[in-house]
Amino acid sequence: MNLKQRIGLFEEDSKILEAIAGQYGNESREYAALQHSAIALWYVLAEDNEKFKEYVAKFQGDLSPEQKAHLAEMGIDPEVDPG
Repeated sequence: MNLKQRIGLFEEDSKILEAIAGQYGNESREYAALQHSAIALWYVLAEDNEKFKEYVAKFQGDLSPEQKAHLAEMGIDPEVDPG
């Protein structure tokens, strides 16, 4: 997945996060958590994709088939050792 595609995915997911955040007050913990999620999503998809790939490869624990599929959609193969 190239940068343009990752940014497009970020925009789509951000709209969903924004819709969910709208269900909570701006000062709520839920709203803050969704803001943090959006920032993390930007970091993962646009800012430092390579470090995220490294993190996923070293992640302690098994990923579900759904998680693996989602990573594959983002162009990340969790089965590949980055080192």
